[in-house]
Parts: sequence; structure tokens; C-alpha cells
Amino acid sequence: MLESLSEHFALFYYLLQCFGSFIGLVLITIGIPGQFLPGIIALVFWLLGIEATEEAIRFRGFESLVLLGLAVGAEIIEFLSGLIGGRAAGSSRRGAFGAIIGGFIGGIFGNLLIPLIGGLIGILMGTGLGAFVGERQATAADGDSQPLKVGIASMIGRAVGLMAKLSLAMACFLYCLFSLIRALW
Repeated sequence: MLESLSEHFALFYYLLQCFGSFIGLVLITIGIPGQFLPGIIALVFWLLGIEATEEAIRFRGFESLVLLGLAVGAEIIEFLSGLIGGRAAGSSRRGAFGAIIGGFIGGIFGNLLIPLIGGLIGILMGTGLGAFVGERQATAADGDSQPLKVGIASMIGRAVGLMAKLSLAMACFLYCLFSLIRALW
């Protein structure tokens, strides 16, 4: 089944990648950016140059760039999604800024108050609350439903962004899993 040392290396590498991708998915679900793990693992193997052939080194470099690019893209999508959701509901700059700051602060305090799932809850609630407070300050009209609408839209946008981030992380995991299966055959 496995005939050469390079095949053993590929098996070890993709097994480590699957483990890193799975841990990354778990980290994302608790509000920590874990989608970078597969890219970091590929980058370390590429920089160490463990594989002897030039073709394998070139492929590992390309793979690490793709995985890190997906991770950065997923983080940008998740970060901007609350802003985009709020802007779609007619948010002011202050409301959009409140959504970004609220999501960041909510993620930190959510993890501190409720370990494991508190980060996700904090990110979503913080995004909505931050957008609401920012929009409330910008409009300053009592009885106006605009701040509430912006807060809810920002929270929904951030939830969609988190789903996109999880989807990209799951795609990385499936890529590593299929590569591991291919290395076994």
C-alpha cells in the first residue's frame, strides 16, 4: 500500500492537516479564528523544506498560499459581514463602526463570561448592540425604529459571515481529508 518514504510523509502531513483543520473548526465555533491552522501547518512544512523533490516543495508552497489566502478571506468576510448587513438596513457610519467595535468587544467578553460558546454569542450580540448604540447616537430621535432595524440587520449579517467562515474552514478540512485518503491509496 505505502511503498516509499515520501508516501509515508504525505500520510503524516495530511493526517496532521486533518487534525489541524478539525481543531480549527472547533476554535471557530467558540469564537477564536482557527481557520489559520491548516495554512500555518502547510507553511511550516514548506519553509522547513522537508520534502526532497522540487515539485513537492513547489506544491507545498502553493498549497500554503491557498490555505492562508482562504483563511484571510474568511476572516475578512466575517469581519465585514456585520458592517454590510447594517449598511443594507441604512446604517450610518457611526452605526457601522459600532457594529465592528461591538462584535470585537462582545467576542472578548463572551469568551470570558461563558467559556466555549460565549465567544459566538458575544460576537453576535455585540455586533447587534454596537450597531444599535452607534445608530442611536447618530439619529438621536426617540421612538425611531431605525437603530433597532440596523442592530438586527448587523447581527444577521455577522451570523451569515460566521457561516461563510465555517464553510470555508469545512472546505479546507474536506480537502485535507480527501488528500489523506488519496495518500492512503
